[in-house]
Amino acid sequence: MADHRKFSRLAVTPEPNGRDWRLLEPLSFGDLAVPEGFVTDFASIPRALWAIYPPNGKWAPAAVLHDFLYRTGTRTRAEADALFLAGMAVLRVPVARRFVMYLAVRCFGWSSWRGTRGTR
Repeated sequence: MADHRKFSRLAVTPEPNGRDWRLLEPLSFGDLAVPEGFVTDFASIPRALWAIYPPNGKWAPAAVLHDFLYRTGTRTRAEADALFLAGMAVLRVPVARRFVMYLAVRCFGWSSWRGTRGTR
C-alpha cells in the first residue's frame, strides 16, 4: 500500500551555535506536526560520514520529525524510527540509503532516545 502522506515545506534558520536549526514554521507529515520554533540538528550523523551522509540531505524533513518524536516521547522509539523510514520513502530517498539510515537509528538511537526526551 502506498503512503500518501506528504511533508509540508521545511523552513529553517541557523542557530548561533553553528550546529542547530530552528523551524520558522510548523512542519507537518500526515497528522503529525512539529511546531514552529523547534530546534533540530537534522540527522545526527558522525562528522566523518558527512561526505556520504550529510545531516541535511534529501531526508532532512524526516530527520526533523524523528528528532521531534525522540525529544517529546509522543511515540515509542520503534514508532519514531518507523516514521523516519516512512518519511524517507515519501521523500524518495534511495532505498539502500534509507535502510542504512533506518538501521543506524535502530542500532544506535537508544542513547539519544534515553538522553534527549524533554530537553528542548
